[in-house]
Amino acid sequence: MPNKQEALQEIVTIVQNNQLTVNEVMVALTDIQAITAQRSSGMLSRLFGYIGSILVFAGICILIGMQWDQFTSGARIAVTLGTGFAAFLLALVAIDHPKYDRSATPLLLMAALFQPTGIFVMLDEHSQGNEPLYGVLFMSTVMLIQQGAIFWQMKRTTLAFTTIFFGCGFFITAMELLEIEENLISLIIGTSLMCISWALNSSPHRAISAFWYFIGSIALLIAAFDLLQDTPFEVLYLGLTALMIYISTAAHSRTLLLTGTLSMLAYISYFTYEHFSDTLGWPLVLIICGAAFIAIGSIAMRINTRYIRETI
Repeated sequence: MPNKQEALQEIVTIVQNNQLTVNEVMVALTDIQAITAQRSSGMLSRLFGYIGSILVFAGICILIGMQWDQFTSGARIAVTLGTGFAAFLLALVAIDHPKYDRSATPLLLMAALFQPTGIFVMLDEHSQGNEPLYGVLFMSTVMLIQQGAIFWQMKRTTLAFTTIFFGCGFFITAMELLEIEENLISLIIGTSLMCISWALNSSPHRAISAFWYFIGSIALLIAAFDLLQDTPFEVLYLGLTALMIYISTAAHSRTLLLTGTLSMLAYISYFTYEHFSDTLGWPLVLIICGAAFIAIGSIAMRINTRYIRETI
């Protein structure tokens, strides 16, 4: 019963986030064939759209690369920053027209690649500073403001992704300029990304939460291991991996379950190798370690089946 109740809550969240009506839900439940056909058509259209965008992007990059040495300073800025900004404007126009809405995502991604490149080209051509981090900070600030402002207005998942990406670039660069220790930066960014992913998981932008859960958890776990390694508190890392697995059940995230489980297995392997590899009991330790791996894997599968899969 609790699982059914949680499933119903997930359905209510999806309906509210996507502003679906009761009639639309009932039609989707009763007319399965029409919904399946519409989904197949939409996937095919999206596939061709992405392939076409990749070809266009590749053609532009090759053309720019072939003519780069012949371009003037202004032309280099125009073909990079100008192309990116033009793609961004076209994406905004496409979003307002349902007929061309599917082309907006490739255009936004193209703009997110060309505009930062164009900003770097502009800085390389005209700036007089010697610190590259200030250039990265400037680019991240401009792109964060642009992408964040449009996301606030359009509520587009692609813009949510790019906003988070450039936001990470901004804060990482700012903390490096403040000479904050690298592991502390990773802890801050990793924890922040996991909190953001938690919020994304219950929003219309749920599709990108798994990616940022992965990036955030990896950054957090690697930084924590570097800080705890060869200290009296090293064993706390095992507790952190267990905590990650527990959080995966609360967040209904297979990504956190995977990273937490693999990190726990990796630490057990590292610990046994460091402390027992030169003893006669090493073969016995390997057997025990293998049994532990099997047990942990079985527990992870049970967690996925009981607490994650049934609630997604």
